[in-house]
Formats: sequence, structure tokens, C-alpha cells
Amino acid sequence: MSLRTRKLVGSIVLMLWMVFFALLAMGLIGMLPSRPPVWLEPVLYAVLGIVWIAPLKPLFIWMGKGRDTRA
Repeated sequence: MSLRTRKLVGSIVLMLWMVFFALLAMGLIGMLPSRPPVWLEPVLYAVLGIVWIAPLKPLFIWMGKGRDTRA
């Protein structure tokens, strides 16, 4: 598979993952019994904002491999 195709497929997977994870994060925050304190809410979103990228490391490695067919 060419590098260009890998990047296209990887970009599509990345966008789908971001939508899925955003919905998951909102659902998790919404399942809390009551609204968290004002100081805790940004912390929760910051942690979730960092955690979403961890499962994608293999995808980024895969996207970078392959042969570039451009001369």
C-alpha cells in the first residue's frame, strides 16, 4: 500500500475515532451523579483530551510506513 493511501485511510480512521471518543467522553461526564465542581470539570476534559491519542500510536506508526512512490 502506498504512503499516500495509508495516510488517507489513517486520516479517515482518525476522524471516526475522534467523533467516537468525543461522544464517549461526553457520555462519561454526563453519567456522573451530579455536575462535578467547577474546578474538576476542566481537569476531567483535559485528561480525556490527552487520553484519546494513546490508542492511536500504532495507527500513526502504520501511516508513516510504506513506500513513497513519488520520484
